[in-house]
Amino acid sequence: MKVLVTGADGFIGKNLQLHLAERKDVEVVCFTRSHSVAQLPELLQGVDFVFHLAGVNRPQDPQEFTTGNADLTQALCQACVL
Repeated sequence: MKVLVTGADGFIGKNLQLHLAERKDVEVVCFTRSHSVAQLPELLQGVDFVFHLAGVNRPQDPQEFTTGNADLTQALCQACVL
């Protein structure tokens, strides 16, 4: 099984990766802040399951909350449909 973890560099994402690394039948693909939203369709190729853990919880600007949460989730959903 191939899984995508968004927010892979966060606390939960890192711990999830450690847990999944114990399984021989799981390949993990990571999406972090270093990736762009445009890379999502490529990262999702062959993915069977998505752990969507990315998000902004302490924004400097209210727009950052929308961009990092709602907009990212919408882009992820759209990329899954492609």
